[in-house]
Amino acid sequence: MKHDLHQAEKLRLSEKRLMQRHSRSAMVIIAMHTLLCVVYFQLGYMDISLTEALVLALLVWGSLLAYQLLMATGVTFRLREPSLSLPLILYFIGVFMVSGYYVDEFRLSVVTLFFAALLLVSFRLSGKVMVAVAFMASAAYALMLWLALLDRWVHLSLSVELLQWLVFAMISVSFAVTGGSINRLRDALVDKNRDLANAVKKVREMAIRDDLTGLFNRRHLLEILERQRALFSSKSVPFAVCYVDLDHFKKINDRHGHDWGDRVLRQFSEMALSGMRDGDHFGRLGGEEFLLVLPQSDAQGALLVAERLRLRWREQRFDAQGGPAIVSLSVGVAAYQEGESVDELLNRADQGLYRAKAGGRDQSRVA
Repeated sequence: MKHDLHQAEKLRLSEKRLMQRHSRSAMVIIAMHTLLCVVYFQLGYMDISLTEALVLALLVWGSLLAYQLLMATGVTFRLREPSLSLPLILYFIGVFMVSGYYVDEFRLSVVTLFFAALLLVSFRLSGKVMVAVAFMASAAYALMLWLALLDRWVHLSLSVELLQWLVFAMISVSFAVTGGSINRLRDALVDKNRDLANAVKKVREMAIRDDLTGLFNRRHLLEILERQRALFSSKSVPFAVCYVDLDHFKKINDRHGHDWGDRVLRQFSEMALSGMRDGDHFGRLGGEEFLLVLPQSDAQGALLVAERLRLRWREQRFDAQGGPAIVSLSVGVAAYQEGESVDELLNRADQGLYRAKAGGRDQSRVA
């Protein structure tokens, strides 16, 4: 569960960083477009008054800053497409076509940066949407051109303007198709990476899990104990262990069969897991022996946990020849002592288990 939450948090942070890069790229495109328009205005190539130009600039940059604010606050993060790529590209179409309306001789150069915007959103939009956007932009260009011709027919060359529109439409569609291909390739790579990550996770789980019970295996339990030792050394975090053994289990296997014995092991594993705290670790050392690792616990606290486990297990009944059967367990408890090794800790817990069995079984003893 904690691993899944950690992965979800990593994905959320990755998506947030991607949104920030997306918004910064949009700002760079608009900044370059604004600079180009300023140069054309200074050279007298834009048929617009200073007041109109300032109003348009205010609208363009005000809208962009509002978009930046949405990306920074993460308000859109719950949406299916948090970068708002479709509204963004429609915004770009509006900006470029409005500014293109006021330019005569270099109209195509003013709207050229639209291709950069199209490439920007290609990583977020599907191929079909990209093509639809390209046709929409071409239609917007035709509308802008028609309005400009109506307003300034004498100053414009129809053949040149139509040729520029054709070039724009062809390049837009080409970018859209290429962007869609890139998007599909990216999706395929994401799927393959996800499959690979799942495969690695599955292999890792197989490496640390016991085949029969699904609990941690002996090797992983030893790794956990080494980490707890390190925490004790660096931060004085105490921990204790419960060494659990099912009583007379060999006789049970001989009498009822290994399938019956396996069922008992699985049922005990499920019952023990259901009563654990978050942060506790439980695994199978081998055979009928189990180990419970209890961080933030001393010997007395671990003894209480062992007794609760033992009493809960005594309530379990198993159908067998001759009537319901009861399987008891014994527990040896030991708290980690400064300077000792993992083997020494387990040996002390095993000594406690030996005392419990020597005392008649079905009990817990502190080493």
